[in-house]
Amino acid sequence: MRFFFRNLILLCFMATSGQAENAASSQNEKGAQEVPVKPLPEMSLGSSKAPVVIINYSSLTCVHCAHFHGDVLPEIEKKYIEPGLVRIIFRDYPSDQVSLSAHQLAWCKGELKYLDFVKLLYSTQEKWLQADDPIAALKSIALQNGITAEQFEACLKDNELMSKIVQLRLEGQKKYNITSTPTIIINAKIYPRALTFEEFEEIVRPLLAPTLEKEKKNKS
Repeated sequence: MRFFFRNLILLCFMATSGQAENAASSQNEKGAQEVPVKPLPEMSLGSSKAPVVIINYSSLTCVHCAHFHGDVLPEIEKKYIEPGLVRIIFRDYPSDQVSLSAHQLAWCKGELKYLDFVKLLYSTQEKWLQADDPIAALKSIALQNGITAEQFEACLKDNELMSKIVQLRLEGQKKYNITSTPTIIINAKIYPRALTFEEFEEIVRPLLAPTLEKEKKNKS
């Protein structure tokens, strides 16, 4: 599977690089400068001033990622994110062709709906991932949630979006040497596995101790 996805990444970049070169050549002929493609917007929950920052690299076909997102994240959100103690940043890390399509679908309605679609796709993961035709199952979910058939096909054929997602994956792999999903980075320390809520608390409590102590003194 890893060998397949490495080939997929190479094919993606060969395709998008060729398109970029053709576009640049065309622009140069017209005397125009090439406009760099903007990266995907950073999707997160929590205050930008939170003392603990989590980066969550996950794949939408990863069952451990689905468990973390569905069972652990809600507890983190209630106890740590909503009070402003933790911020979590979500980054796409597709592990195969199906997950790449799922990640493209998550962006189909734009950044305002991205987190809603990620939640939806994780909560229905077993249904579409185990279907005889996962892409057709994803399309069915899309059609039931405000995306037309035309929009779905356009999202999956969007080479620019695909290259942005693959680029995000490659950047994460290079920076953090990611070998599995989910990979969770907490204040720059890497945890290459899904964490239980209890494990998460053991990690963040010492990190939050100075902030909580300061808040306690301010209240007294």
